Amino acid sequence: MTNSTVKWFDEDYDLSCDVSKLEELGFKNSTWHDDIAPSYSNHTLQIFFLNRRKFKDHEGRSKFSINKINEHGETLKHLYETDYFYKVLQLAEENK
Repeated sequence: MTNSTVKWFDEDYDLSCDVSKLEELGFKNSTWHDDIAPSYSNHTLQIFFLNRRKFKDHEGRSKFSINKINEHGETLKHLYETDYFYKVLQLAEENK
């Protein structure tokens, strides 16, 4: 498996997974410059890719944080956190 990277704050950020699997489900890079971490979203979910080894704000959190969003990309509620990408894919599949 090849890990994907995105630019975030002008540096390459390792997402610790292959995001092409999310892209196949209709997810797109939704990273915003002042977010806590890079993210991918579709019309109902936003997935943040946290890095607890590098950022103090991420300590004690899982690698992946998933939020329910509205049609404007605004967070409605936090749904789930996990360290396992296959669980992210399962939830993404259910919400495509």
